[in-house]
Amino acid sequence: MTSELRLKLTEIFYSLQGEADTVGIPTVFVRLTGCPLRCQYCDTVYAFYGGQWWTLAEIVAKVAEYGSRFVCVTGGEPLAQKNCLHC
Repeated sequence: MTSELRLKLTEIFYSLQGEADTVGIPTVFVRLTGCPLRCQYCDTVYAFYGGQWWTLAEIVAKVAEYGSRFVCVTGGEPLAQKNCLHC
């Protein structure tokens, strides 16, 4: 087992932010896998299971490819993955 910090991801993608005070701003989204909340209004149930393990270095490198000033870590409840606190 590696000692590198890792997160289980469903996807990384570039889109416009649709919420909060940054609505309309180009943003890189890092969608984590495995939200335990199961909210009735969830629009990403496909991210409950599956995913791939990525090191934080791999995530940062991929996000940097987009050249965006804004990054949103999402996936329902990102802090359900303890290593997310180190992001």
